[in-house]
Amino acid sequence: LNHLDAHRESSTLSLAYASIADEGTVEVAKFVRDNPFVKYLDLRGNNIQAKGITALANGIKLNRSLRSLNLKWNAIGRDPVGVSALADVLKSNLTIGHVDLRNNRINNLGAKSIGEMLKVNTTISHLDLSWNDLGVDGGLALLDGLKHNSTLIDCQLSGSKVGEETLHEVAFLLRRNRAAAAYKASPHDAGAQVAASDPMTSHIAGGGPGTKPTAQVQSRDLQIGPGGPGVGGPGGSPTGKAPQSAISRAQWTAKDSSSLMLRLMMKEREQVLPEDKLFYQQIAEHIDKLLLESGKHKQGRVDGEEREKASTTGFVEREQRYTKEIRQCEEALQKIIADKENLQRELADKTTDLKRLNDGNAEAIRESVAMQEQAAQEEQQLRQELRGIVQNKRDLQDELALGQKDLELLQQENERLRQHVKAFQRDVNEILT
Repeated sequence: LNHLDAHRESSTLSLAYASIADEGTVEVAKFVRDNPFVKYLDLRGNNIQAKGITALANGIKLNRSLRSLNLKWNAIGRDPVGVSALADVLKSNLTIGHVDLRNNRINNLGAKSIGEMLKVNTTISHLDLSWNDLGVDGGLALLDGLKHNSTLIDCQLSGSKVGEETLHEVAFLLRRNRAAAAYKASPHDAGAQVAASDPMTSHIAGGGPGTKPTAQVQSRDLQIGPGGPGVGGPGGSPTGKAPQSAISRAQWTAKDSSSLMLRLMMKEREQVLPEDKLFYQQIAEHIDKLLLESGKHKQGRVDGEEREKASTTGFVEREQRYTKEIRQCEEALQKIIADKENLQRELADKTTDLKRLNDGNAEAIRESVAMQEQAAQEEQQLRQELRGIVQNKRDLQDELALGQKDLELLQQENERLRQHVKAFQRDVNEILT
């Protein structure tokens, strides 16, 4: 909740790998529902399941600012109800253009819901369903929805097991949508006008699926004439004659390349043999890659020009600011040098005091050692005297014991003599009587 409050006015909300699960997703849904600023929502790796994605779908339903939705590495497809709830909301959504549902355990039932959504959605241009177990049935459901869709230009299906044929059909439809988007972006471009005037490509140039070609194709062979790429001759006309709106090689543009790609796509559809279809498909894919690379190079050139312009704009102001900063740094450096000298003097004084204290401490230690030695000697002497006194005590105790024993013997002898005297006296008395 604290993170949500801190990013309430931010255009990006990222809770990637935050372990918020379904309970946290409910709070995020409330945040998205009431927030008019958030454009990019990243909830990857949060173990979101049906309950959480259903709540989030309800929040997205009332949001009008969200542009990108990243839900990869979750489990919203474990229960098809969650995918169905999200698809129902995206049907009527008019702002979200990028949806990432990689590795979400979406099966063929979830793919059917997404296919139904693609039939009516008009804003999603990039959809990633990689590493979901869609299966062949799920691929067919997506293909059916894509046939009625004219805005999706990128759909990733790596590891989804939809089948090789389905992948080729999806690639064809995506190329069709990209070409239609290019024509819609510049309807007055010369290449677009050539394609619109050609029966082979007029239905695509006119707006994508749902429109019918105005005439049937007369030629079955694609020829590259000496005058430039096209159908049947130098100018690209089926009859071999260059139309007035044909573009010369020197004036060839990306829109003219798109026109050629559209013709190749139509020729691919007309072929019967698989190897012929593959040939035209490879040519169309190669041109598509060249167009994408060309767009990247142009964007890189524009970015480089903008960076160069930004780097040269305000050069004088930056130079003055840098000069002022250098002056301030020099003044600060002088101040630091003065402070350093003061600190060095204080350090020298402290060093002298420390040396004096160390000398006093050493003298005190020497005196303490001498006193300890003297105390040890006196203690040794006292121990010797104590041992002599203890020995004398023992000798006196032995002598006392001997004297007591002699006294006892004398007392016994005196007692015997007294008895003898008494007996002698008794004898004398008897004699006298």
